[in-house]
This record gives sequence, C-alpha cells and structure tokens, in this order.
Amino acid sequence: MSDWQIFKGSDQSHSVEKWPEPPPWRNFKQGQQQKPPRETFQANDKVINAVNMAIYLHRPLLVTGKPGTGKSSLARAIASELELGEILHWPINTRSTLQEGLYYYDAIARLQEAQLNLNPQQEVKLNIGDYIRLGPLGTAMCSTEKPRVLLIDEIDKSDIDLPNDLLNIFEEGYFLIEELRRLKDNENYLSSVAVFN
Repeated sequence: MSDWQIFKGSDQSHSVEKWPEPPPWRNFKQGQQQKPPRETFQANDKVINAVNMAIYLHRPLLVTGKPGTGKSSLARAIASELELGEILHWPINTRSTLQEGLYYYDAIARLQEAQLNLNPQQEVKLNIGDYIRLGPLGTAMCSTEKPRVLLIDEIDKSDIDLPNDLLNIFEEGYFLIEELRRLKDNENYLSSVAVFN
C-alpha cells in the first residue's frame, strides 16, 4: 500500500520518474487556464446573504474564521463573479500602520527631483501628486464605478490600534492626504480627499 509514496523516509536516495500532476487549485503554470474561483468555491446561504447586505449597505464585510476556512477564496469568488477586477491585498504584520494601507508619500524622490531640476534660469514646478501612491485600502476607498474587493490578511497580528483606526476610516468614509492638505491654496487640494462609496 506504500507504492503511492514518493518520499519514503529512508536513507536511500532515489530518482522520481513521474511527478504527480497538481490539483486544479494549485496549478500555477504560466499560460494555463485555471478554473475561476466561483467554480471552486461554494458559499452557503448565510454567506451569500451577508455579502449581499454589505453590497446594498455600501459597508465593508468582516469575515473571520480559522486558517483554511475559505476567507481568501470568498474574496476571490466575489471579485470574479461580480467582475470587480483583481482583488486588492493588504498583508498585515506587527509593524503595519493605517497610513501604509492608505497611501505612501515618497518625499525623498521629490527632494531628489527638485535638486536635479535646480536651474536658475528655469523654474520647474513639481506636482506633489506624482510622489504619492495609494495603498490597497486607499485604492479600495477611491470613488469608482464599481466597488473593489480588499483582502486584509492576518489583521489579528496587527498593532492593537489598527482595527479601531480601520473602523474609524470605514465609518467616516474618507481620508485626507496630509501632504496635499498643506497645499490647500493650490489646485491640488481638490484631489486630497478620497471618498468611499
């Protein structure tokens, strides 16, 4: 009965003539079409109702559970079935901050660009917006035609304040980009507020 075993746990090395084919959900070869998540993930009525309520109420859906229960698969299935594009993924660790999820301002690149463009005869205006990149949470909160699916992974590993900060952001429905807010007399101020639909 042990002939299916590839690894035998002995001190004898041996070659493997034929490696087993991967199951359909673990086939990562480039160019091969995999089954969409909606065909491999089966949601029960309770989950379906919760997702639909979140959609109608324009509220985030918090899905909890033990590892391997299908939380990530649910996110992929929702994005696939509703054609919402690629899911946004924010992996959390103990050093994660709310701002990391919202946006990143590259002040060093802006300073370097300003120093390179120092020409006394020519005044170069640098657009601060070119040095700001939205994070996964900021991207999900920006107004778009369709909502985005954001998977916040391992939130239980975060700093104790991050879940409360997230709840405040979801409740308020917007966030400010402070670097743009300082320019309120400038036309860029209009793009400093991201509104969550």
